[in-house]
Amino acid sequence: MKKCLIAFVATFSLLWSDPCGMVPPIYTGEGPAITRIGLQKTYVFYKDGVETIVIRPGFSGKVDQFGMLIPFPKPPELRKVPDNIFAQIAAAIDPPEVIVDLYPYDEYEAMEDGGVDDSMDEKSLEYDTVKVLKEEAVGMYEVAVLAAGSAKALSRWMDTHGYQYPKGMDTACNDYIKMGWCFVAVKTRVGQQKGVAARPGMRDVNSKLPAGANFDGNVQGMGFRFFIDKPVVPMRLSTFNEGSLRNIVYILSEKSCRINSIPQKYVVRQVSGEDLYRNLTQPLPLRIVGGSVYDISESYWQSLMSQRDPKVHNAMAAELFAGDLLAASIRKLAHDYEEKEKMFLRIGEALNLRGPNIDALNIGQLEKERKMIVERALADIKSMTMTVVDGDFPREVLANENLTFSDYTMTENNDGIKYNARFNGKRNDYYAQEGTVYRGAQRPTKKSGATWWLLAVLLALVVCGRKTLQLRSQS
Repeated sequence: MKKCLIAFVATFSLLWSDPCGMVPPIYTGEGPAITRIGLQKTYVFYKDGVETIVIRPGFSGKVDQFGMLIPFPKPPELRKVPDNIFAQIAAAIDPPEVIVDLYPYDEYEAMEDGGVDDSMDEKSLEYDTVKVLKEEAVGMYEVAVLAAGSAKALSRWMDTHGYQYPKGMDTACNDYIKMGWCFVAVKTRVGQQKGVAARPGMRDVNSKLPAGANFDGNVQGMGFRFFIDKPVVPMRLSTFNEGSLRNIVYILSEKSCRINSIPQKYVVRQVSGEDLYRNLTQPLPLRIVGGSVYDISESYWQSLMSQRDPKVHNAMAAELFAGDLLAASIRKLAHDYEEKEKMFLRIGEALNLRGPNIDALNIGQLEKERKMIVERALADIKSMTMTVVDGDFPREVLANENLTFSDYTMTENNDGIKYNARFNGKRNDYYAQEGTVYRGAQRPTKKSGATWWLLAVLLALVVCGRKTLQLRSQS
């Protein structure tokens, strides 16, 4: 079959609402060229001749008009993917932990340090917790009002949600937290969001930026699924744009692997299919500090059950994996619900109805079919392996060859502390080395001292009885 070349040229109005494209951007306007920014993250699935590539590029520059171009060996099926799909993939590899802090709370010491007393409406939050009190848009800004249990928790929340946390301000923030203060986080909204946000009676859009304005951010993620004998990722065109070439590639395949011509040391993590299935279906792990799982009361355990629901963090990843696994098993590039989703998107585009509310309606219509796909196919992930490759890919390699793969198994440094997918590197949060981790779904019951004593007595009686029988048989 002949190779094909898929090209997308998008004006900014299309880019902002629902672009269909892939890195690299081809600049067609005047002024400075567009530069790729941030980490380039790519998901690759391969099984039984079916490959999927998912990518969500970020770039900066003048955006009056540009396009994106990528070659494929065979015509792919296209689909829109959630904007936070890579965060969900990372959570499938390294699920977030629910922190259980059992250290006793010294109310007198907290008051001496300027803590919040019982007369205040808001009680102190747990150390690793951030509570969103309010979120709203004000002019060109997005604003979040936050209550935090610690500066580290506040920093992590802000980094995760695209806000800038002030460096070197941990001490000051912790002082405010002790006094019961909250925080207002602000970030600018890129582009004329008001002009494209879906609303009742909407008939047209206005997404034009002021003259000379720049775009800095990510475009809509896209998935491409196609047939091929051996997996390949075409990244050669990405080298024609300036910017960092640090890539993180998540490879879900039947064997653990590496990328040929890319330094072997860039293979930073490998997770078995059994562990992935557990992470996607079992309660989130508990990290217990200041005690053990036996010290958790029944009421506290019940309150933790909703916090341990993995679907909040990785349900979209589970759907992505299951959809690819089913496609490989039935040799079909597009499922019915994926085709319906694209039909809904086309209808929305025709009516100039776009935005997260419309997306939520579409997802709701397809929820039953999505759930069936996950239940039917996700168990097949047990035979797969997730490999994570992270590093500054050599420009000369990317410029001269597509990415191909070969078998490779890590023998050391393969754990979620030395490289954690949610941190894009070494795990460095406060709790990384603290406490113990418990993964069980049920709360174990601590056996009392009397119970252990009774078991010991019974064991001793059994041993004595056996020795007595042996002596009688010898006599």
